[in-house]
Amino acid sequence: MKKFLLSAIISAALMPSASWAQTAREVLDATAARLSSPGIKAQFKASQFEGSSLKGEATGTLLLNGRSYYVKTDEMLTWYDGTTQWAMMQGSDEVNVSQPTEAEQAQMNPATLIGIYKNGYKYELKKSSLRGKRTFEVHLIAKNKKAHYSDIYVDVEQGTYTPLCFRAKHDGQWLRLSVRSFQTGLNLPSSTFTFPSKDYPGIEVVDLRN
Repeated sequence: MKKFLLSAIISAALMPSASWAQTAREVLDATAARLSSPGIKAQFKASQFEGSSLKGEATGTLLLNGRSYYVKTDEMLTWYDGTTQWAMMQGSDEVNVSQPTEAEQAQMNPATLIGIYKNGYKYELKKSSLRGKRTFEVHLIAKNKKAHYSDIYVDVEQGTYTPLCFRAKHDGQWLRLSVRSFQTGLNLPSSTFTFPSKDYPGIEVVDLRN
């Protein structure tokens, strides 16, 4: 019996891959569920890097309800109702209307970014820490070299699965989205995610949809 138990322990130690892969999937599933909570408000800092060089950054607020989002930064306002997106530079006299691709949505909505793990990615998991919190770090690696994002890292707080940071690589450039605060359960009416034309009388609407 002792020999059997020892063999079982050694076998488990030598074959962690399946267990870790399953755990990584569970972490991603739990984080995706957290981001699917109704009425989310998050404060964030977005940074873009080319190699180690910072190319730009912005801080702002994200309101999220399923696929719909509203993003406000010092430079831009963006509304998306699940189908149509309106984007306007702060102080501009025009708003651009489009139907963003999934990759474009992912730049605004972390729920879209993390959701792509279900197709075409393998993933690895390790335990880490960030800003004094114990975290899970999941590394998503694209199976297809032509995928829009070749690598994605997701850092979530252990226990709560609250997202803390997302990093995504595209054409040698990295996008980092650091989540500084995260609330759920807010009452966000559907009008939150559509362009309030009455608040911007006389603005020019530029329709970029095909």
